[in-house]
Amino acid sequence: MAEALPEEARVSEVQRGVEEVEEHAEAPYEEALTCSVCLKQYDSEFRRPLMLPACGHTFCRSCVKGLACEGVGVVCPCCRREYKDTDVDSFPINFSVEILASSTKNQQKMKPVPVNECQEHGVRYAFWCRFCEVPACGECLFDGHPRPSHAICRITDVVKEIKSRAEELVEQSSEETVGFLGDLLNRVVRGISDLQEAGHILQEVGRLKRTAQDSKTLSSITKAFESAKGVRQRVQALRNCEEPHDSIRIGDRPVVVALSETGGLAKVKVEERGIHIYSLRSSSTAYTVAVKMSVLLGCVKKDHPLVFLDLRAGDRPLGRVYIELWGHMKRAQQFMALCLGTYGPSYRDTRFDGVSSRGEAGEYVRGGDYSGRQGLGGRH
Repeated sequence: MAEALPEEARVSEVQRGVEEVEEHAEAPYEEALTCSVCLKQYDSEFRRPLMLPACGHTFCRSCVKGLACEGVGVVCPCCRREYKDTDVDSFPINFSVEILASSTKNQQKMKPVPVNECQEHGVRYAFWCRFCEVPACGECLFDGHPRPSHAICRITDVVKEIKSRAEELVEQSSEETVGFLGDLLNRVVRGISDLQEAGHILQEVGRLKRTAQDSKTLSSITKAFESAKGVRQRVQALRNCEEPHDSIRIGDRPVVVALSETGGLAKVKVEERGIHIYSLRSSSTAYTVAVKMSVLLGCVKKDHPLVFLDLRAGDRPLGRVYIELWGHMKRAQQFMALCLGTYGPSYRDTRFDGVSSRGEAGEYVRGGDYSGRQGLGGRH
């Protein structure tokens, strides 16, 4: 006959059972969030989890980088699958594991540890190991980063390098996007132009068909025949994606505009020096395609935006002046806003009202008076 346990003993026994179950349940979870090579938990900074694409195993970036330094590519420590001539930066990040690791680490930390501080030695990170690709303090250099096998540099130098690379990538992406946007606008405008041309041709074909059926004299049928030849040429040009000749083309080129947040419209053209945005006009301007002004301005170089002014004497065009601005200056931003008319007034239809230092070094002309005091002003 079994002896009954006291109430407190039974409660204690149940608690131990629950703790054992929780401990066994958390073990696989912690194992999944820990790199099996260095046995350290993943994070979103220096030990990001990288997935080997062919086998699917995940290790921290520092360990994968160390495996690649042997000169024979990366060999998976689990299944021994080889990845030859593969850049470590090309391996995908296991974002699911990274998010779980970051959330778990945040829950475990009662007091946040500064990111720029070594958690093991409690001092500021001042160095970077290029071999392990991790930050290090002075104590870490003696413990785990022996030289000359480990290349050590100051962490400030690494920050400058990464910043420079990021700026180059952003600049390259901006230039490629501007080029792609220009080509895309050209294709869209060309497609709409061809669509309009096809519609005009169908109307012309219907008219010529009725004319040919009603023709009873040689002169009338000859005229209809010549018109049919012209229509045929337009169809061939449309099929060959060639620009139809002006003499056989009906209708104007589609108009592309930039649409501002206030409802104003600005003409947009793809010219030799890239996409050109003209000053805003009233919303009554007829157009075919509208693109948000914010999208187009997002492609403009922030450091050195380029603006242009079209000059004329009466109805006679004098040419175009391009001006490169210093984007960080407030007056340069105001000048660009006056060229576009994004704040209301603009330089459009203003005039030069005088010449200063005439005949001397530094001679210049005065203009741009949109308020209408000394000059004639401009349009809003």
